[in-house]
Amino acid sequence: MKKLIILSLIGIAIAACNSSALLTNNNSSSETSSRHDTLVIMSYNIENFFHADDDSTKNDEAFTPDGDYHWNIYRMNEKADRIKKVITAANGWNWPSIVGLCEIEGQKAVDYLLSSSGLGKIYKGISYPTPDRRGIAVAMLYDPIKINVIESRPINVSVPDSSFFTRYILYAKFIFNSDTFHIMVNHWPSKYGGATESIWKREHVATHARHICDSISSVNSKANIILIGDFNDTAEAPAISQVLGAKRTDAPYINLSSDTEKSSYKYKGVWGTIDHIIVSPALCYPTRPQFSVCDLWFVREDDERYGGYKPFRTYIGLKYQSGYSDHFPVMIKIAK
Repeated sequence: MKKLIILSLIGIAIAACNSSALLTNNNSSSETSSRHDTLVIMSYNIENFFHADDDSTKNDEAFTPDGDYHWNIYRMNEKADRIKKVITAANGWNWPSIVGLCEIEGQKAVDYLLSSSGLGKIYKGISYPTPDRRGIAVAMLYDPIKINVIESRPINVSVPDSSFFTRYILYAKFIFNSDTFHIMVNHWPSKYGGATESIWKREHVATHARHICDSISSVNSKANIILIGDFNDTAEAPAISQVLGAKRTDAPYINLSSDTEKSSYKYKGVWGTIDHIIVSPALCYPTRPQFSVCDLWFVREDDERYGGYKPFRTYIGLKYQSGYSDHFPVMIKIAK
């Protein structure tokens, strides 16, 4: 009788263990499936990631070893490691499928970033020669295991007749989980020379971006369109809200950056978000994408002048302080 009781108890214990293991496996499988069904996209202005070699066709001399910023291979390597750390940590150690980069000096700098940091083991990079006089461009890193890039091209938004040369818009079309997406990486003109005086430049680029979006939508009204990058203006600015037609709700295109009270940029003590992720309405149904500002603890520093904290940037003026960037990255998660 005693043996029978012992055997019964052992059987119950084994059944409980098997049940627990099955539950754990099911949860793990569910989490893995959820990750694979979620498209994660990051946008990050990385603050002047130049290649240390002088490009004779661009005004990039300041970011060379003998230039004003004394930019060299050591600092390049250190910054590349910083960028990798941010990309790795931003989504809880699950790599984003796409990372849009602003303020990077073209394909040569992209290739160096990927090889020196080890990011090349995960990502491929796309960038094109830029009309910008300093050589500043945008780029897109993508995980070829998760997405299939069908095509990509630069869209020129400069106005040569007016001597206005700016970064192109990087367009790419890709497949994720059998769905087709259109993405555009933007870095709109800054307010250098005055906010009012430079409005026309951002509105000019916004007009081009709107034309591209509308052209795609005219072919497929439910097209998956995503615009990311540094727009150098807040969500309420006319270039974004009126010309591009991007607002939080009830608009041709939906600006997700207003979904959080956090901001991506701080200027003279005032927070604001100029790094936006804008999507077509089709991507907001049935579930609105989750937008976040990635203000990770290690990309912040105390703001001794204005209080609170601020982005831990690479340079303050000409002083190198070995930080990350003057922007926080932003990110969205799009559930299938």
